Amino acid sequence: MSELVRKYELIYIHPGNLPSEDVENVDEILNGTLERMDGELLHREDWGVRALAYQVKKNAEGRYILVRLACSPDCLKEIERRFKITESVIKFLSVRLADNYVQEVIPEVVEEVAAEGTEEKTPEEGEEKTSEESVVAVAEEVVAEDKAAGGSDDAEDKNAGEE
Repeated sequence: MSELVRKYELIYIHPGNLPSEDVENVDEILNGTLERMDGELLHREDWGVRALAYQVKKNAEGRYILVRLACSPDCLKEIERRFKITESVIKFLSVRLADNYVQEVIPEVVEEVAAEGTEEKTPEEGEEKTSEESVVAVAEEVVAEDKAAGGSDDAEDKNAGEE
């Protein structure tokens, strides 16, 4: 009988000034444990060096690494045990993903468009505005109607309070 395989998301933090060789050593620990215990690395993302919210083991910056894995609970426990005794990992957190979780694949074309920046575009005929856009449009119409009706309501409000 095969062991239950679940999907997990694991984020771990290296000290910000850690040499790349030590980062690779931690990757080898992770990959070796997964290989030995029949796990699979689904995705790896290096978020780079960022400032920590508070100092962790006297480090003000850390390199964030996000991985998604498919492995047994025992395999995850072994990875966490190895991370606890590795000085190159100052913090980690693992979360079990939903059983029906599917890794989204973002085509390169979409990433290129996002990198170029978004241009301000108006909805064409037949397209609906988002709720935020429609609220702003209604507010602009009310202000325009108010100005067309004869100016400021502030003077009327002051006069109404005096009566």
